[in-house]
Amino acid sequence: MISGETILCFAPEGWDDIWRNRHQIMSRLARQNTVVYVEPRPYLRNVLSGLRQGIVRPFQMGSRFRQVMEGLYVYTPPLWAPISGREPLQTLLRWGREWDMKAALHRLGAGRPILWLVRPDQEDVPGHWGEKALVYHIVDEYSGYVGLTPERRRGIAERERKLMARADLVFVTSPALLQTKSRYNPNTTLVPNGVDYEAFSRALADPTLPPDLDALPRPRVGYVGALNDKLDFGLLREMARRHPEWSLALVGSWAVREDQESFALRGLPNVHYLGKKDVSEVPHYIKGLDVCLMPYKLNEWTRHIDPLKLYEYLAAGRPVVSTAIPAVHPFAGLVSVREGGEEFLTAVEKSLAAGDLAGSAARRAEAARHTWDARVEVISEKLAAFLQA
Repeated sequence: MISGETILCFAPEGWDDIWRNRHQIMSRLARQNTVVYVEPRPYLRNVLSGLRQGIVRPFQMGSRFRQVMEGLYVYTPPLWAPISGREPLQTLLRWGREWDMKAALHRLGAGRPILWLVRPDQEDVPGHWGEKALVYHIVDEYSGYVGLTPERRRGIAERERKLMARADLVFVTSPALLQTKSRYNPNTTLVPNGVDYEAFSRALADPTLPPDLDALPRPRVGYVGALNDKLDFGLLREMARRHPEWSLALVGSWAVREDQESFALRGLPNVHYLGKKDVSEVPHYIKGLDVCLMPYKLNEWTRHIDPLKLYEYLAAGRPVVSTAIPAVHPFAGLVSVREGGEEFLTAVEKSLAAGDLAGSAARRAEAARHTWDARVEVISEKLAAFLQA
């Protein structure tokens, strides 16, 4: 593990949001380094809207800098210096944000940082922090997101190419991303997602379940993770409609457009949206499901993903049924992989009939091979080699 470094991670979500791989990676790097997790920069239109609605008060406009664990600090940019698309205001506000954050880093005694970026729209961040290394961590095909115009897709791809060319190291989470991104930077490394295996082991040793999940009639099938446009809500609705005796539990932040399918799904009596949960609670919800679902649409976005929940479901030893995204094919002996529709529903039925213990030990053993500690060691080795060179 590298040690004694300062790492600035510019993240697209708050520290207290649903945990993603950057939360797991940064919390481990912080064991021997100083990590500053930079929360999203505010936008001018959102600040003005918040002030008009009374959600934001003038005395809340300043930045925040707080320690959340040993070695890890969270910086919340000031609302008085939001992102604006107009010059010269845009440059003045960027100077304000940088001045405020550099003052916080100075108080911390931070050294020349390793800059860690995760989105194409952060191409304006490098070059202002005296960074000794620039890391770009890619977890999605961002130009493949649902609802983007062709012009927007091209813009995202172009910004990302420029950022990759500038980066010292690029990490990607799936073979598909490795194939498409390595052509722009030869220092691109595949580091798949992982799991906090010990957290799941502790949860399995605890016989209790969260009260809101425990109150649902069995059998319980469910999905735990970000609820967004990757999911096939029509498939879930059909499953819930045809099996009213099943409880369908949805656990996670709801970040999907209120389209007809998702709206109809949440209106069914046997569908239960339990909301976003703290990372410490996630293993307890997963262990309480009789079958864990990965009901993804098959498109350009999901062709490149490496879902966190795949490793988490396996670590809980639960039966898993997934649509045929590329990420699950290497685990086909442990996961029921189906194209969708009727095949998906039949696989869930068979998994429920097989019971809890069928394949549980094998799934747990496979998950133990994919820990976050092991993933971070690979990242650390790459960083150390670059810094030494």
